[in-house]
Amino acid sequence: MEKNYKTKPKEYILEFLKTHKNTSFSVQDVYDEIKESGYDINLATVYRNILKMVDKGMLLKHQASNQKYATYQYVESRKCLTHFHFECKKCGMVIALGNEESESFVSMVKEKHGKGRYTFMKIRFTI
Repeated sequence: MEKNYKTKPKEYILEFLKTHKNTSFSVQDVYDEIKESGYDINLATVYRNILKMVDKGMLLKHQASNQKYATYQYVESRKCLTHFHFECKKCGMVIALGNEESESFVSMVKEKHGKGRYTFMKIRFTI
C-alpha cells in the first residue's frame, strides 16, 4: 500500500491544479508556473506527481495524436470521468458535457450501431 506523504512540492502542484480547474496544461506548464512563483522544485518531481495523480483519478490525461506531450485537467471527483469533454484550442479551457447529454449520445450510438468498443475520432468545429 502506497503511503500518501504530504510534501512541499506536492502542495505546490495541488495549489496549481486547484487554480487551473477549467484549463488543460502540460507538466512543463506546472513546472514553469511553480518556478516563477519562487518555489524550489524540479521537473522530474512534477512529472512523477502528475502521473500519480492520473493513476488516482485526480487528473484527466489528454494525448492528441499530433502532440509530442500530454496535457492534463484537474477533476475534483471521479464523476467527471463519466462524460465527454471539449477543449478550446484558443484558450485551453476544458468544457464538460453533462452526464445526461453524454448518456444520450452513448445511447444513440448503441441504438444505431449496437454494443461494442468505440474510439472517438478527433472532431473539430467552430462556433
